[in-house]
Amino acid sequence: MQGQRQFIDIPDTGGEGSGWKSRLGNGLAFCVAVGLVTYWGYHYYIDKYRPFDDRLVYKVVDHDDSEPKKPYLPDISGFTVGMIAAKVPSYQKGQVAFARMEDYPEFSKFMEGDVPKRLRLLQRRVYPRGLVVKSGHYDWAHFYNEVHAFDPDGKLIRKEGDVYTLRAPLLVAPGASLSIDAGKLRLSKQANAYLLNAGDMFIMRTAVIGWDEEKNAPTKYTGDKHDYRPFVTTWGGGGLYIAGSHFESLGYLKGKSYGISYSTCVKCLKDHPDIPPPTGVVVGSSFTDMYYGFYSYEAEDVAIVGNTYYDNVIYAIDPHDRSRRLIIAGNETYGTHKKHGIIVSREVNDSWIFNNYTHHNHGSGIMIDRTSVNNVIADNVSEHNEQDGITLFESEHTTTWGNKISHNKRSGIRIRNSWNVHLYHDEILNNDGVAVEVYVADITGQETRDFELDPYTQRADAYIEGAKISSSGSALFKMQGPVDKMSFSNIDLRMGTHLFPVSYVYDETGMLGAMSDPVKVLDVRMKTAPGAFWD
Repeated sequence: MQGQRQFIDIPDTGGEGSGWKSRLGNGLAFCVAVGLVTYWGYHYYIDKYRPFDDRLVYKVVDHDDSEPKKPYLPDISGFTVGMIAAKVPSYQKGQVAFARMEDYPEFSKFMEGDVPKRLRLLQRRVYPRGLVVKSGHYDWAHFYNEVHAFDPDGKLIRKEGDVYTLRAPLLVAPGASLSIDAGKLRLSKQANAYLLNAGDMFIMRTAVIGWDEEKNAPTKYTGDKHDYRPFVTTWGGGGLYIAGSHFESLGYLKGKSYGISYSTCVKCLKDHPDIPPPTGVVVGSSFTDMYYGFYSYEAEDVAIVGNTYYDNVIYAIDPHDRSRRLIIAGNETYGTHKKHGIIVSREVNDSWIFNNYTHHNHGSGIMIDRTSVNNVIADNVSEHNEQDGITLFESEHTTTWGNKISHNKRSGIRIRNSWNVHLYHDEILNNDGVAVEVYVADITGQETRDFELDPYTQRADAYIEGAKISSSGSALFKMQGPVDKMSFSNIDLRMGTHLFPVSYVYDETGMLGAMSDPVKVLDVRMKTAPGAFWD
């Protein structure tokens, strides 16, 4: 038994003094084994999770310590309610009429379809009429008094205390102006009321509300996008200046009737081809339950500053078609039901989007779309959106600077078919998708696109400098298709995930196969020599 216990408990080690040698040998063997496992495990990890595929050639160069210059941002300190008030011209008597709408080309867009028939029935006239400020400069009090003189029964404008209900279309003609400072102005759905200007219109400290007279309530959006709701539209040659006001329950899906719109008037241009683009300022105001909170078509030099857009239907702010030199600054956009907080689309160029807070929208926080070029996106906060923080589709020459992009359901920044994109000092943190996604895609199968209006090039690149980046999604970065280049410089990578998707396979017939010079794809600039992770 004793021998058995010795065999089990204290094995024969081969003589006196040999126990420590055995233990030393076993220890050395264990260390060697651990070292080998660590070595092979490390290389297995690197092979499996390495940042770059062997087939993807990249280069690492010294970091350039010169600081990039922040892009120019226009001064917005002058865009105040007081500034708009100072622009309002003094009262000058002119002419106000209840005139035949067919005599004014400005009305023609809104006399399409069954509208004339409806107006004939409403007004009991063969030729529908609208209120027209034909000349002069009117404030609301003088305007109302002139209308009341030929409408004593209040069939056109009903007044109850400080609440006015407009019960007819209203046009401010070229050369005239109207300042609406009415307290509360309701636009009647049943009377087909709306505000239209080809001269200047000022809406100051007024609540403008689409109104259902039958329900005695705002014309809330019901889900029927074709159901008429009143609207406000500015034609070329006119200026719309909104300050310190509130807009609610306006707009529906019909051309130039979206809510608040700035647009050229095609019919007017046929008669007067030199009419300048529409312009104006929207400052210190709020917008809710609008089909579009803001829309433009070939507008120029419009400033949208310091407003709140909440719980709107399709978009909060949507400049469109060849609008230029727009300032979108200091706004808050949230709760958009269908799409994005801020979007510029189809050749909206040379504009600035900065200091906005866009969050909890159904689409992206900010989007640049359809060949919109030379735009700056700076110092915005875009978070908790259902899609991306910032989306760039088919639009080149975009600069971002100092944006904070976090907790969005898709990518932090998504770049498709867009090039010469420079991203500086953005914080892209904790988005559900990748932090930055750059890809080339064939979108010819998209049924919603007219490629004569919206041509595009399958090309993409991105230059990322000075960013702080992390992600809770599958990876920090992703490239797809024949991307020209992705350049990193002075990046603060707060990993928490893989640099590129673990399952990502570089397709020889896709990204690599289509590249004429693969070495250009990844350009990594580092302050210190690269570690083993990059080797």
